[in-house]
Amino acid sequence: MNLIISLLYAPIVLLLFKNFEIKSVAIFVFILSFIWFLINLKKGFKEYMFSILYMIFSTIAYFISNGLFLKIVPSFLAFMVSMFVLYSYFTKSSFVIYYIEKFKKNLSNEEKIYLQNSTLFWFFVSFINFIIHIFVLYYGDITIWAIYSSFAWYLVFIFGLIIQIIHKKLFFKKENYA
Repeated sequence: MNLIISLLYAPIVLLLFKNFEIKSVAIFVFILSFIWFLINLKKGFKEYMFSILYMIFSTIAYFISNGLFLKIVPSFLAFMVSMFVLYSYFTKSSFVIYYIEKFKKNLSNEEKIYLQNSTLFWFFVSFINFIIHIFVLYYGDITIWAIYSSFAWYLVFIFGLIIQIIHKKLFFKKENYA
């Protein structure tokens, strides 16, 4: 559900900004976020914390009458992801290992070490994503912001994944010949 909301948030905000003034947009985003919160309430904090974040930013946007607070949400989330990845690197609790073990149960110790070390790479990928979010936000074109904030940022992570897959194949091939 969070993935779907992240895909739809920027286009919805774009459409609303093209047709309504800031206070109406903030109210609409708040109402949608509140409905999303109610749907996810029984699923746990990790599921509904994003809706709370959207409600907070829409409330601030309403009272300050500044659309920047609605447009900054994807940048803020990108920053939070970067900090989470950096935290998982320093605590040696790689999120990459967690998600891979969900799909592939048996990881060798060498693969776990490689993946833990690659967490720093993923921090840089996510931080580049954050920098692009800030640049797009600063650039000021709401259409470009909506495109990047809804789906184009996924391309940064897909590119990072391709680089990691190529590196892993080369790394483990080199290790086999050593």
